[in-house]
Amino acid sequence: MKKLHRYYLRELAANALISTVVLFGVVLVSFVYRGLTRAQGFGFAAAAEITVYMAADSLQHLMPIALLFATVLTFARASRDREITAIRAAGISPRTALVPAMLLGIVVSLFAMQVFHQIAPEFHFRKFRVVADRIRRLMTTTGMMTDRFETGNLLMTWDRKTQDKHWHDVIIRVLRKQAEFGPLSAGVFLADEAWIEDSGDDILTLVLRNARGTTVEASLPEFLRISVSLRSIVADEELRKEDERDQTSDQLLSEVYRGVHPRPITAEYTVARRTCFGLLPALLAPIGFCIGVMSRDRGRVTALVFSLVPLCLFYFADFLGTEIVRATDQPLFAYTAAVVLALCGIPFCWRLLRV
Repeated sequence: MKKLHRYYLRELAANALISTVVLFGVVLVSFVYRGLTRAQGFGFAAAAEITVYMAADSLQHLMPIALLFATVLTFARASRDREITAIRAAGISPRTALVPAMLLGIVVSLFAMQVFHQIAPEFHFRKFRVVADRIRRLMTTTGMMTDRFETGNLLMTWDRKTQDKHWHDVIIRVLRKQAEFGPLSAGVFLADEAWIEDSGDDILTLVLRNARGTTVEASLPEFLRISVSLRSIVADEELRKEDERDQTSDQLLSEVYRGVHPRPITAEYTVARRTCFGLLPALLAPIGFCIGVMSRDRGRVTALVFSLVPLCLFYFADFLGTEIVRATDQPLFAYTAAVVLALCGIPFCWRLLRV
């Protein structure tokens, strides 16, 4: 039995690796245009980084699908070559051939749990931060490359820039007074010198030396600091506040248990849904095995088409579970997709595996 297990396990692992690479490559190519659009003006490196983050964010969908395709292809080939028939003729239950698929499915599920709960949220967060980080680096290290700097309600130009990344003979136009601008009201102001200080998070600090009004003499400090939000420079879809999808599961649960999370139901639902997707590879392994074995004379392409049925069922149940959670505020309904797939998969697999 060990030789049989090793035989199918090697083929399953090879097919799973190939399926993962192919699917990830397809997703990567499909995100190239969006990556180029978001990184417009910041070069190929930024576009490539955004594209990779977008593709990596889809791992919770790619990993189970790749395992399902690998299982179906492996046992469709084995069934077509009459290997499953030979196993039965030797008096060995088909469940013996299922063991490698279940073993790989459980291993992938354990790995997926770690990825979905700890790694994927970072990918989801980082894909929105690439352009903002480039702008922050551009402003703090080069002092901008032109003679113009503009945010939502502030426009600044300068006569020259020195090697220390400071601007001199600065002209500032404030379109509308904001609390972040301190004593500066709407109007035009002059300053001898200005530079950027990185305050962390989404805020940059613009420091003005000897700022003064052009029409009315206002009492301004020698060094005036103005807060500039990166959100006013970058579009909202490029820079956004964290939500549940950007936080790891341990962070979400710690906030819920301490009573500081503003949306505890959403946080618990997010964690439960990640767990549900983590269970998917283990649930799909026996279903993929049965689809592959039962498609003996129909070909592997037909078997792959049949494998779309459990995927469609799972995602439809996932959508239904989300709507139930919204209606009932019960986050445990996030497991609806896994329960539905298990209830439908058990009778499907029972006839083949009971022998």
